[in-house]
Amino acid sequence: MNHSILTSKKIDNDQVPDNNFKQIRETLARDTFNPEAISSKSAAAAGVCDWIINITSYYDVFVSVEPKKQAVAEAKETLAAANAKKAEVDVLVADLNSKLQVLLD
Repeated sequence: MNHSILTSKKIDNDQVPDNNFKQIRETLARDTFNPEAISSKSAAAAGVCDWIINITSYYDVFVSVEPKKQAVAEAKETLAAANAKKAEVDVLVADLNSKLQVLLD
C-alpha cells in the first residue's frame, strides 16, 4: 500500500493531529514551495512537495465534508424516527376510521 493511501486512511480515521496541517500552512504559502521550482534541485524533493500539497488538499476537503456527513447521518436518524411515529399514527387513524365506519353504519 502506498504512503498516500495510508495517510489518507489515517486522516479519515482522525489519526493525524490538526496541528500537523497547521504547521505546514506557512510553507505551503511560499511561492518557492511548488514542484516545478523544487524539481530544478531534486526530482525526489519535487515529488515530496507535490505529495504534501495533495495530502493537505485532501485533508482540507475531508475536514469540510465530515461535518456534512454527520449532519446527513443525524437527519437520516430523525427521518427514521419520524417515519416510525407516522406508521404508529397511521395504524391509529385506520383503527379510528374503522370504528367511525361502524358508528356511521
